[in-house]
Amino acid sequence: MAEFDPTIRAEVERIWREHLGVDPGATETQLTAQFDEEAARLSELVLQRVGGGQGYLVRNWKAEHPGQDPDVMTTHQLIAQAEHDSREAVLTEELYSQVPEISEEQIARELKIEQRIEAEIAAKRQARDPDRWRTSMVEIPPLAWQVVDRVWPSEPDAFQGYAAALIAQKMEDNETTPLTAADPLADELAQMIDEQIKASKAAGNRVV
Repeated sequence: MAEFDPTIRAEVERIWREHLGVDPGATETQLTAQFDEEAARLSELVLQRVGGGQGYLVRNWKAEHPGQDPDVMTTHQLIAQAEHDSREAVLTEELYSQVPEISEEQIARELKIEQRIEAEIAAKRQARDPDRWRTSMVEIPPLAWQVVDRVWPSEPDAFQGYAAALIAQKMEDNETTPLTAADPLADELAQMIDEQIKASKAAGNRVV
């Protein structure tokens, strides 16, 4: 499946619909596929930047704390900062720059919206909100997708999307995640995911 950052996916759809325009003859399914593909491309660019950004932040941290190595929590914070900086740069260069009429003030407003979303995600993470995975209020790292690909490789996109969010939440909360499809925890989490998909459909929400 196309793997993408939900924040980037939301921005791609909004900018295309509100500023760049979409093919009026395209179906919603076709538009969804286009948005997903572009979001996946931008998400990959972010991942390519994160490594260098994280390394830079770690070096700075070590320079400020001689003789120390960052602990797990600090490392997570540095990774989150690198992801934020990389996402902001990619959105500005690859998406917002396509719309000439967007002024610097408008770009600043867009970034503030992104920052509010990130702040909400951080607040829910800090509060250990057990349901934040249900609304994508988590940062999904590449490792979460690797777990999903290993444990539920044949499940449909909707299932894998929720699964990645749930695994990411468990990683953030330092909780156990399944190692293989044979892990009993895999069945327990799969039941939670199936129930969430049914609830979303019953509520009339689009599940892709």
